Amino acid sequence: MLPNFLNGTGPDHQGRYLRDIWDLDDKAIEQTHDFIQWMFPLTEKSMSVPGVPTLSADDIEAIRASEISRSNLEKSAQWYLGFLHRNDHWIKSYDHNHLRITRVIKSLHLLVTKNDASSFLVAVFDIAGERITVVRRDAISFWEAGLLAADNI
Repeated sequence: MLPNFLNGTGPDHQGRYLRDIWDLDDKAIEQTHDFIQWMFPLTEKSMSVPGVPTLSADDIEAIRASEISRSNLEKSAQWYLGFLHRNDHWIKSYDHNHLRITRVIKSLHLLVTKNDASSFLVAVFDIAGERITVVRRDAISFWEAGLLAADNI
């Protein structure tokens, strides 16, 4: 299910394909809360959206072996960075996008490379600039921990 979605050949639980999510406008990205778990899957269950699939060992292997899936994960990361760049409402003490950022970092590290995850985090810091200091330190700690989490899998 998840490998097909990431390859662009299968829908998510709402019937959306990856390309449909890439076509969402910023308002829809902000207000829709069930796409990020599909675009950036993890082995752990979502606390925000119950019932979305989690990665199995076979899923991880299939996604890592698929150049298309890895490329789509990288494209999705750039797509989400574009959203963060165009909008600054997330640069505050707490915002649900902080959880999304954590998920992206952990998923990129697990499924693509640690370097891609690290580059994503650097880009987040670049987008926020000096205003990063308003983001709670525990959120930033979760982002940084995401670079370590997949090392244990």
